[in-house]
Amino acid sequence: TERWRLLYCKLYDEEKDKFDLSRVPDVHDNVRFDMLHNPHLGLSRTLGKLYKLAKLMADCVVPQEYGTTVEEKKSIGCKMCSTLLDKIKYDLIIARTDNQVDMRYMINMEYSDDHHINTHWRRIRTRLYFTSESHLHTLLNVLRFGDAHGCIISAKGRERISLSPELCYLTQVVMRLFEDNNKDVNDPKRFRIEILFSPGATATPLHMAENDRDLEETRNETEPLYSIGMDDLTCNQVEDFFTRVIEQGKAGDDDDLKTAKSSSDDKSKKKKKK
Repeated sequence: TERWRLLYCKLYDEEKDKFDLSRVPDVHDNVRFDMLHNPHLGLSRTLGKLYKLAKLMADCVVPQEYGTTVEEKKSIGCKMCSTLLDKIKYDLIIARTDNQVDMRYMINMEYSDDHHINTHWRRIRTRLYFTSESHLHTLLNVLRFGDAHGCIISAKGRERISLSPELCYLTQVVMRLFEDNNKDVNDPKRFRIEILFSPGATATPLHMAENDRDLEETRNETEPLYSIGMDDLTCNQVEDFFTRVIEQGKAGDDDDLKTAKSSSDDKSKKKKKK
């Protein structure tokens, strides 16, 4: 098809006899799509071989797009995720604070009658964030590699993330906030956080007949949620961690602006000398 022809031209430059490895994830995505949704093409054997090769390469290439060293992964992650982390931090504060009411997150009264809700005044504490694969990679890098003060992911959690190089459809990072009413209001341990992770629908796409594929119930199942956070992780610890990461991201942006300005000034000086 034209889609594959165009991808081939972008992947391989015949004149220079070079491959563009940044196109490997595109190959992987296209193979996976055709195996799941276009079994009628009759390319079972060819697509199966191509999928195995593309997945091996994608598992190596994709994680490196967000830094090849730990320091690079941390730096890129802080810059990319600062806005998302700021929103999550704000929502955690709202969720655990009873004396603050944010009208943006109250139940919409226009739809309350349709759903027979008895407690119209209550606040919605669940937050759903739909984001890109790039933000998920950088978010996980920030969580597991942390900062100078450490991270909020356990050793087993870091191992679980490292064993999941591919973040598939419906990848999830879940943060659950719990309150212990038996503890004092000012006790940091009154609110604790549980962090869960699932790499999504990781099953190999099965190539099957069009009439039978809907009968296979496991082909779109997602991996279960695994606990990856530190034990007894308090909400204060998470908020403080997010604050430091956000500040690092802003500092990195400022450094980039200074570098860009300095480079621009140098070019201007060179032009004047000429």
